[in-house]
Amino acid sequence: MGKMKEIFMSFIDENPNMSDAEYQDWLHTQGYKPITQENLQHDIWWNSLTGKQKQQLFTDQEELFKLTIEEINHENK
Repeated sequence: MGKMKEIFMSFIDENPNMSDAEYQDWLHTQGYKPITQENLQHDIWWNSLTGKQKQQLFTDQEELFKLTIEEINHENK
């Protein structure tokens, strides 16, 4: 059993009559973030990309980051 599941099962055993609101509060304290429509759409988009397309996005982002650093360094001279 995974660690999060063990924590959850322990919490349920200790709080068998908790409300849905209490359960949601507990999830929040555990760092759980609900899935939003935006996150779901992003995941669908990301999963639709090929490995080559994902690599190109990373490469482009890395190049943009390098250019930004170079601009900052140039401005500080």
